[in-house]
Amino acid sequence: MSVVSVPSPPSPFPSINTQTVAKGTILHRTHGSGYRSAQFNPCMGQPTRFAPFADASGACVPTLYAATSREAAAFESIFHDIDATAAFKTVRLDVVEARSVSRISPTRDLLVAGMFAPDLKLWGLSRGELIETPKSTYVRTVLWAEAIHRARPDIDGLIWTSRQCDPDQCVILFEDRVREADFEALDCIEVSADATLLLELRGFGQRAGITIIS
Repeated sequence: MSVVSVPSPPSPFPSINTQTVAKGTILHRTHGSGYRSAQFNPCMGQPTRFAPFADASGACVPTLYAATSREAAAFESIFHDIDATAAFKTVRLDVVEARSVSRISPTRDLLVAGMFAPDLKLWGLSRGELIETPKSTYVRTVLWAEAIHRARPDIDGLIWTSRQCDPDQCVILFEDRVREADFEALDCIEVSADATLLLELRGFGQRAGITIIS
């Protein structure tokens, strides 16, 4: 198996293409039931592709992940660590039932850095060097989020095409730029309390050959 190499972000950071997540856009989240719908992660839990990282003063920046569909939110969380080559692809029911599914909507436009293929080409990168890389590279990929955050104080977060559930998109937002109060929480459903929602999640998993087991 070839070793994936993630380049270091340049310094000073070059031009950044931006996009707008418009006010009123519906974003989907799948999160621990102990979190509110639009609550930012205070730098806890396992490392992710673009978090956690520190600001210029060394303070960790809380972040919020969301997706443009419920299915993508599920694949980027519940089903994220399932190896595509595994003989048996399973997730435990208790893990799924410990989560809630939410829809949130920003009450203002959000300015985000584009991380799509043309935007990456501007920096001489491919998706295979930053977006399509395995968990073992997160210590390197997170440096790009940190560099963008420091280079552009006006940017609220990043947006890219989901690795787990294309063509849907993912966003990560920075709490020092956008607050929980900048979102309307449309709903928050505990998986353990809604059999229809659990059935929907089972269907998402079955699309990829993943079974939720007791």
